[in-house]
Amino acid sequence: MSVEVRNVTKTFGSFTALNSVNLKIESGELVALLGPSGSGKTTLLRTIAGLEFPDPGGAQVLFYGEDVTQIPASERKAGFAFQHYALFRHMSVFENIAFGLRVRPKTTRPPEAKIRVRVGELLKLIQLEPLAKRYPSQLSGGQRQRVALARALAVEPKVLLLDEPFGALDAKVRKDLRRWLRKLHDEIHITTLFVTHDQEEALEVADRVAILRDGKIEQIGTPEEIYDHPASPFVYDFLGNVNLFSGRVHDGKVVIGESHFAMPETAGETDSDAVAFVRPHDIRITRESGGQKTFPARVVRCNAAGPMANLELERLDGGGPFTVQLAKEEFQQLQLKAGEEIFVELKNVKIFPDDFSI
Repeated sequence: MSVEVRNVTKTFGSFTALNSVNLKIESGELVALLGPSGSGKTTLLRTIAGLEFPDPGGAQVLFYGEDVTQIPASERKAGFAFQHYALFRHMSVFENIAFGLRVRPKTTRPPEAKIRVRVGELLKLIQLEPLAKRYPSQLSGGQRQRVALARALAVEPKVLLLDEPFGALDAKVRKDLRRWLRKLHDEIHITTLFVTHDQEEALEVADRVAILRDGKIEQIGTPEEIYDHPASPFVYDFLGNVNLFSGRVHDGKVVIGESHFAMPETAGETDSDAVAFVRPHDIRITRESGGQKTFPARVVRCNAAGPMANLELERLDGGGPFTVQLAKEEFQQLQLKAGEEIFVELKNVKIFPDDFSI
């Protein structure tokens, strides 16, 4: 079941939450809507669900090519799961999952035997068969969220819509559940759209990621595409730590101070001001000068806790501080100390014009 939105604009008073958004989710695809607070991702999800309706003016929401723009949520056959599980406290796990089937009109309600079979299948799918008779208060947060997902799947929805489904959980449970969600999706192949503000979550779970900013989709692509080939400074900055170095584009290289660095992707005319974006893990440290391929810096602080060593450095030419991330083994080999002067080389430099905005 493919889902498509065309030219969707949604305003609340003078605030534009969505601005002519276009997005297509292929059948069986898992797509993440990622962006900062206020970017429009939840409004877009609610519009697809039928909980909000787009402004007049030619907007369309399509389910498998069928225009459902004016059809209410109750008739769109979409399953929902939200950050706050909204489970019925007085109902067992079994009855919470069965709820959507039991409240159907008599003409479309499955027989009791079929309801029990369906719920049993879902309990097995979410690996909670032994807990069928427990109540929500007797479950962990991760277990409650799995029950909420099973309840959404019980009605056999055409599309599954998840709004910050793991937002209320601690970091370790989030990681466990997002791996579980990816595995679940690979088993049932239901078209799924989920909202998150967690970059790592989106990159790990989704087939594609749509990054929203100010009510528009800034970029959409596979996790690898948007991370390795960001379309704008905003995307580059939003998807992880980044260092910014002011410089100039000249003869196919970026000039930073007295140093010249390779520039595989050029944005901006030659001999123009530019900003070089470099990830902390794309900076090489050496104790020997590489001429114009390196520049000198001073080690300000080292933090080697965890699998990677994070360093704070400062340029000796007055260009300001920046950060470097090294593999633990490399850091131990270098034996860097605070106050030490070294040289750095920039790798995988991405250039944007100097008039960029984040």
